[in-house]
Amino acid sequence: MKENVGKKDRIIRSLAGPALITFGYAGLGGNKGHLAGLLSIVAGTLITESAITEVCPVNEFFGIDTRHKKQSPFSKIKKALV
Repeated sequence: MKENVGKKDRIIRSLAGPALITFGYAGLGGNKGHLAGLLSIVAGTLITESAITEVCPVNEFFGIDTRHKKQSPFSKIKKALV
């Protein structure tokens, strides 16, 4: 799979993933086997993994790419001429 997670997206995911893991473990009772807590831990783990690898299968499925692609200095000129 191609990388499709940009810098801002990575920062958000690297904060939200561990927060979900912690909340699921402590707040929702994931350590006691409660389903909501376990689902929160799994979701947080997947979000953290996508922040580390910069690949998100959900983004791939929907065709979303949050990386900023470098544009050539001539791209604005090409758009103006077309």
